[in-house]
Amino acid sequence: MALIGEIVKASDKKNGGADGANAYTLKSMGEHATEIRELFEKGDLHWKKECADMMIHCLCLFKRAGVDEMEVLNIIEERKGRFLERIGEG
Repeated sequence: MALIGEIVKASDKKNGGADGANAYTLKSMGEHATEIRELFEKGDLHWKKECADMMIHCLCLFKRAGVDEMEVLNIIEERKGRFLERIGEG
């Protein structure tokens, strides 16, 4: 099983360091968002794999920024609460 740290290290090497890797990651995330929308709208189940790719990109950004796994989980919990609050306001 590949670890996020391994992916980050390989991406940094391929893209000329953390700055280049972050630029690539952000560009790729935009492309994935479009692809996910198109696949989902067509009913193509490949959207699930593209969502997983997007999640890996997010985890790589967190890792490069020095955010540990527990902080990521705490951020997710906080944001889930915010989603519920906003939905409840509608």
